[in-house]
Amino acid sequence: MKTRGRWRLSVMMALLYAVQGAFWPLLGVHLGELGVDGRGRGLIFASQALAATLLPLGAGQLVDRLMPTQTFLVLAYSAGTLLLAALASGWIAGGIPLFLVFLLYFSIIMPTHSLSSSLAMRNLDDPRREFASVRLWGTVGWMAVGWLVSGLMLVLNNGRTAAAGGMYEVFWMAAALSLVMAVYCGTLPNTPPLAGDTTGRANLRKGIELLREKDVRVFLITTFGVFLTIPLAYQVVPGYLAARGMPRPWISTAVSINQVPEVAALALMPWLLGRLGYKGTMALGLGAWFLRYLILATQPPLWLAVGVGVLQGVGIACFSIGGQVFLDGRAPTTHRASVQAVFLIVSTGLPSFLGSLAAGEWVRRTDLGADVWVFLVPCILDGALLVYFLRGFRSQASTTGRPGAAGLMAEADPPQRLHTRQGVVACVGNLMTESADG
Repeated sequence: MKTRGRWRLSVMMALLYAVQGAFWPLLGVHLGELGVDGRGRGLIFASQALAATLLPLGAGQLVDRLMPTQTFLVLAYSAGTLLLAALASGWIAGGIPLFLVFLLYFSIIMPTHSLSSSLAMRNLDDPRREFASVRLWGTVGWMAVGWLVSGLMLVLNNGRTAAAGGMYEVFWMAAALSLVMAVYCGTLPNTPPLAGDTTGRANLRKGIELLREKDVRVFLITTFGVFLTIPLAYQVVPGYLAARGMPRPWISTAVSINQVPEVAALALMPWLLGRLGYKGTMALGLGAWFLRYLILATQPPLWLAVGVGVLQGVGIACFSIGGQVFLDGRAPTTHRASVQAVFLIVSTGLPSFLGSLAAGEWVRRTDLGADVWVFLVPCILDGALLVYFLRGFRSQASTTGRPGAAGLMAEADPPQRLHTRQGVVACVGNLMTESADG
């Protein structure tokens, strides 16, 4: 794809992640200042996961069969702008009303995280080599807005590092960015549906066929377990840093350090996949998560607690994004948006929902600055998942949904699969969302 076309997709990624990056890292602190208890905060964070569980398959079917992807993005971010402005106004208060508004917001926005990547992969000539360089601008957008938020808060608080009463300014910034995103999406390449002649039963059959592959099953099971622990990165860690003495306006900047290695890993993704293969690349990400929680469980000094956040970025880039490229290579050609919506459900969906509720209960019942088990438990779980993945994943070539399958041989890592702009509909979940801050 021409450089100008890749830049258009890169700007889309930067804006998409900047919208949520404006408020997500500080949401837990914001809710605490509003008097929402740990259980209420857990429910509000879980609203994102609940939306990711219920909505992606339907949205994937919509753009696979009925609606151009860029049209869906315009409509979603237009509605999201109104909801963010309502949150910024401050007239929505209380745990339950906030939960309902966030649930509505994420029900609209969550599918766009996967469908934006669907649009990008479909409009790239060689997604395996080009997608990471486009996706890394989402991480840059998340980082940049984190620094911008810190600067804005310092200016509005006249340089003070402590204040109370909520952080409404970050929602105004998110609303402004959402409006820009809605307008910009109208300029993206036309990406019409490809699977309009297929039925829901055919889509289900394609998904079942994919799950028959052992590597896909191992990957999805590992993903489910890992994403039980991910809510700690964005729900517990900011409060943990505050409890350890981190000044309020600097929390967003501190956690944005997590994305520095994520940018580097994404830039090196083609090299990593070529040198380590899918198995080695994803195992590197799992090991990074395990090591981060292990260090945090030792109650390190504040500077080290901030510094080990870089391992979160390695985990997101190598396991989540590397794994989604792997899954893209296994999915049937005309149903990649629907198949990878399953990834969103087993990552940002059900496990993140359960993990958010558990993290909320932990916040309510413990002292985040002193409880080692809040990090030791996910450390043990991630370590066990790393062993399971290394033993079960073989990275065998798959031929599901590809012509000429009989002529392909299984091998450790399949050779590069050439994509066509008309034949690729893929999506990368979360990357909610999945920036290194969750």
